[in-house]
Amino acid sequence: MPQTHTPTRTLVGVSTPQELMEKYRTAFTRGDVTALMDCFSFPLLVLSATGAEASVSVADGETWPGVLQRLLDTYQSLGVVEAVPLALSIEEPMMPVAIVRAHWALQRQNGDSVYDFTAVYTLTRIDGQLRIVAVAHNELPALQAAMRLTSR
Repeated sequence: MPQTHTPTRTLVGVSTPQELMEKYRTAFTRGDVTALMDCFSFPLLVLSATGAEASVSVADGETWPGVLQRLLDTYQSLGVVEAVPLALSIEEPMMPVAIVRAHWALQRQNGDSVYDFTAVYTLTRIDGQLRIVAVAHNELPALQAAMRLTSR
C-alpha cells in the first residue's frame, strides 16, 4: 500500500516538545479540531491499551478529524472542560525524536475529576515542524466507564 503524505497545516509553529504538548492540551480544552490536526503528522500510529490487550491502528488525515470530533463531543457530554497534566515527562532518545509520557486528568468546571489516563506520544520534525507521529494510550476503559456512569 503506497504511503500518502498529507500536507502540513502549520497554524502556530512550535520549537520544543513542551510547546507542542501545551498547544495540544489547549486545543483539546478549546475543542479546536483544526488546531489539534496541526499537532499530528499522517499516517498516525495509534495504540489503544485496554488492560492486558492492545489494538493498533493507522489513522489518516481524512478520518482523524472525525475521530477527534467524536472524542470532543463525548468530553462535552461528560462535562469535561480541562485536561490537566498530572505528570509530564519528556525524553529525547535520539535526534530528532522525543517521547512524551503524560498522565492526564480530565476535569469538570467545578474541578471534579471525570477520569484520568496515561498517553505516550512520539514526536519528530516533519517538514521542519514538530508533530505527533504516534500515540499510545489507556484512555478507553476509563472513558467507557465514565460514559456508563452518566447514562444511568
